[in-house]
Amino acid sequence: MKNSTTQNKSEAYEERANWPPHTYRDYPDIKPETYQEFMEFLNTENTSGRLMELQPWISICDSRCAFCYVPTTATTKVQIEQYLKMLKKELLMYAKTKYIKTSVFDEIVLGGGTPSVLSAEQMIDLIDFCKANFNLNEEYFIKVSASSKTLDLKKIDKLAEYGTYQVDMGAQTFDDGLRKLMCLPDSAENVEKAIRHARKLGLCVCVDFMYNFPTQTMESWIETLKKAIELDVEIDCYSLHVDPGTALEKMIQNGVVPPQGDGDFEKEMYLAAYKLLTGAGYKAVGHDRFSRVEWHMRENCLNGWPWGGILTTGAGCFMGYLQRFSYSNADDINTYMSIVQSGKLPIQRLSKSTDDDMMRREMSRLYIRLPVSKQEFMEKFGKIPEDVFPRQLERLKAKGLIEIDDKEVRLTKQGEVWKGNIAWEFAPKHTD
Repeated sequence: MKNSTTQNKSEAYEERANWPPHTYRDYPDIKPETYQEFMEFLNTENTSGRLMELQPWISICDSRCAFCYVPTTATTKVQIEQYLKMLKKELLMYAKTKYIKTSVFDEIVLGGGTPSVLSAEQMIDLIDFCKANFNLNEEYFIKVSASSKTLDLKKIDKLAEYGTYQVDMGAQTFDDGLRKLMCLPDSAENVEKAIRHARKLGLCVCVDFMYNFPTQTMESWIETLKKAIELDVEIDCYSLHVDPGTALEKMIQNGVVPPQGDGDFEKEMYLAAYKLLTGAGYKAVGHDRFSRVEWHMRENCLNGWPWGGILTTGAGCFMGYLQRFSYSNADDINTYMSIVQSGKLPIQRLSKSTDDDMMRREMSRLYIRLPVSKQEFMEKFGKIPEDVFPRQLERLKAKGLIEIDDKEVRLTKQGEVWKGNIAWEFAPKHTD
């Protein structure tokens, strides 16, 4: 594995930022007054005209990957039927509000965690519950997150027969050596078998892959990508971030594995993936996705940011946002169930954005590879982006990372590499 690059050292930034601001880690702990404002908001009509996404989370796993930072509970430590009962209760709390009654959803996504730890019947029952209690668009899609270890072929058969559109699978790599090192639950052969079966049945399969693992070589990364292209899957490429408190952090600290490659090597891996995948007919869309499916390029949960909405429910969920409100739920599954049982929404962190916050979020559309419309910006805020962020826009344009015309602000091809850094330009620390 290389730890440095032979690329041109004339760089826009010293290091690539791979995550934007405005994530759940930035939300404050819930306060009674903010909770009250949120409840009052839920009693208003949704006049946004945006289609939304519904995400019930199954925050349960039968094993834990070395790099995982997501709050989940082991299958041996939770009563799954009781959890599903409380999850439905939380869903109903939202479904009874005026805002959700006047909202329309075009996606039901079983997230987590690992929803495939459930039986096919349990997954289908939960989706049926959502279909019965929420307004769905005429054209809606069902997605299920899964691990190939728990998504056996019979489950795939039943989900396909039910009408599931997409299976999201956290494969991460087809390198069995890396899989073992990162405590991934099964073999690359088993992952491939599940993918081939799902594709044979007509399911869209979207696979998460990580790059810049400790000991990972460029050759290993390229082989994984080539296998993904052969399997005809949608691809999400994420650079590995070693989060505090994870098993991987301890492994590196204790010398069990070496540190991951440096920033230059990571960027090389990204550029290699970009070149290989776009050359194979994929288009870079959203956060880190490469897609050959036209619908993924117009998904409302993506294109509606930041004025659409994702109604996220379940223990540990952290992707919820409705207009100006962003939230995450209680991490601990028993705490979650206790709060829901008491009749309250189990929100742990809750943020309400000001106009200033929303203008920054609007600019973070660049991070998800979307243009910022000057007309919409003016309609929302009475100003255009240049009025609010003149120095940032001038700096980014001078670096060749964005283009600006009379209609929009958009990324350049070079800006693709630095989209995380670009998003941080509009965070509060960059405005002085």
